[in-house]
Amino acid sequence: MKRLWGICLLLASVQGLPTNQLNQSCRHSGEESPCSRDLNLQYIQRMESHMRPELDACQDFHGYACGNWRSVYGAGVSAMSLSGSHIDQRYVDLFERLLREPNALEHRLPMFPKLLRYYESCRALDKPRLRRYLSHLPVPATNHWLELMAILGRYGCHEHYLKIEVIQHNATQHMVVIQAHEFNLRLNLSRTIYGSLRRYMNNKLPSLSQLRIQFRQLEETLERLSRPKNINSDEETLTVYTVEQLQRDLPALNWTYALELRLNGTYEASHQLLVDELPRLRQLIEHLDQTDARLLQLYSLSRFLQHLTQLPHNPVTSRTNSNSDSNSAVSCVQHMRKTLYLPMNYAYETTYYAKQRAADERVIFGVFEELKSQLAQLIKENGLRLDANLVEAFQQKVQGLRLNVGNMPQNATDQFYADCEQHWQVGNDFYRNHLESLLHYYGHLAELERTANATKRQLSYSFNHHGPTLLDNIDATPYFYCLSSIIIMPYAYVQLPFFHAQFWPALLYGDLANTLGHEMLHAFDTYFVDYDAQGVLRNYSDQLRLNSRYVAGVNCLNDTDVIMLNERTADISGTRLALKTYMQHPAERRHNGHMYFLQFAQFFCGEEADIYHDTGSKRLNYALAQMPEFAEVFNCRPGTPMNPVERCRYW
Repeated sequence: MKRLWGICLLLASVQGLPTNQLNQSCRHSGEESPCSRDLNLQYIQRMESHMRPELDACQDFHGYACGNWRSVYGAGVSAMSLSGSHIDQRYVDLFERLLREPNALEHRLPMFPKLLRYYESCRALDKPRLRRYLSHLPVPATNHWLELMAILGRYGCHEHYLKIEVIQHNATQHMVVIQAHEFNLRLNLSRTIYGSLRRYMNNKLPSLSQLRIQFRQLEETLERLSRPKNINSDEETLTVYTVEQLQRDLPALNWTYALELRLNGTYEASHQLLVDELPRLRQLIEHLDQTDARLLQLYSLSRFLQHLTQLPHNPVTSRTNSNSDSNSAVSCVQHMRKTLYLPMNYAYETTYYAKQRAADERVIFGVFEELKSQLAQLIKENGLRLDANLVEAFQQKVQGLRLNVGNMPQNATDQFYADCEQHWQVGNDFYRNHLESLLHYYGHLAELERTANATKRQLSYSFNHHGPTLLDNIDATPYFYCLSSIIIMPYAYVQLPFFHAQFWPALLYGDLANTLGHEMLHAFDTYFVDYDAQGVLRNYSDQLRLNSRYVAGVNCLNDTDVIMLNERTADISGTRLALKTYMQHPAERRHNGHMYFLQFAQFFCGEEADIYHDTGSKRLNYALAQMPEFAEVFNCRPGTPMNPVERCRYW
């Protein structure tokens, strides 16, 4: 009786939203019984609390669907930040439980003991002492600029003097890249960095103002020597060299030694590298060899400290004396999620997500395959009248699209994780632990570039092993990774309010289909269209620019107000793909359309603009105004903001 009474209360609370005729089946769940009615009604009640139904949806749908969001959650809060905070708290709960329960099963699994020790060392941090990072660095064999530069590069500080790093080249290959000094990145010699450096050098330094002048003069010279002659050119300046060829053409350095020192491995004469323009490298090396070695050392150490302080969520720089104990725990977790990406994902998967993965993947991959089939059909119909070779290439791109839920190595065993942590050192000192974690990550990349182990390569290329510098807004939501042709769906997404395997179709497709559609269409946006199914860069955009229909569609979307054109094209095309997949029948739109579009809006509630995206209100309203199905569902008169007379066509 209590359950029946609860459902009656829920039905009364959502009476403003039409629910009686909603499709209540469970799509792709593999279950014959209907989806959980309680869960869906509770979620609809929550969604209703975000609305301002007195507003006109045809004038401002974001205001209609999200107008009360700030009153509920406060300023600066989005659905994604709420979801991310929930993930952070689950990590805190896990580690605090393991500290209380020394006999828990997790202590006997890979990764967990070292993660817990790292967490404890982070929680024990008190007053920040940057110089302690310097005290844990290996001592260079000589005072030559290359020695210290190579050591610091192992920790990810590889942008100055001579840039030697490992990058992903395509879906199955990493390569070593050698480039000139990154002149766009400048050193800000703050008082904090200067003070740490002065104490480390036993007060044997010029004054802060003098050192700033010396560093500025050095940077001006490095910029002059490393700046390309035609900086605005899109022409590729990297060339494939073997180590032997590079040594022959640029003998100023012992390149075998430089690579071994920087990447901690052996490189044969036939090993292939990607190398920047040799004249720039040559003049840089000649200048550095003639410059005061102590000045170059001080500049390298200062750049290193700046690199560490600028890493996202470094608790050494983010912690203040006013932080509460709970905030300290959360800041440590946020730091560890960046610095120890794979170990932290393993812990979350093992503790929380493994039990729901099978049910989630049945639904998520079911919708994913529907969308792929629909997208393949749209390309086959060839509304843009593309050349046959482009149609074939784009069909291959669709078929090659992959999806990884949780961003974990696919079908990896516990032994794989045990091997991964083998050379990862963790003790009681946070500063050493942080450096060791950076050393472990960048060492993994170098080893992946060198290894011929087919199993290791297959596992490593089945996910995207994020680095410590990855920004929050990239990892917080699903995204398309062009080099691997893979859509990454992080743990923060596979939970309410975005997804539940028991969602009714309008709620399921309202977010999941639109999100997947958006990411799938990034494979064909104005930035990533040139990458083929294997992540190899092609010239597809050059061919597309000769197609008048394509150019007209791009120009229509590219108004002066848009921040990132590729995000707008993915918004429009992804939304259109989701609608073609789910709501093509008038009866389905009539019964499920309101709920579908309201669920779609939840992703954009509270979203502010950033360097990649427009505000949530602008993105939502613009995308849905391009959809005649929206105007039909909400009975918008022609000429209203959400039912414009003219619309843009793209994919």
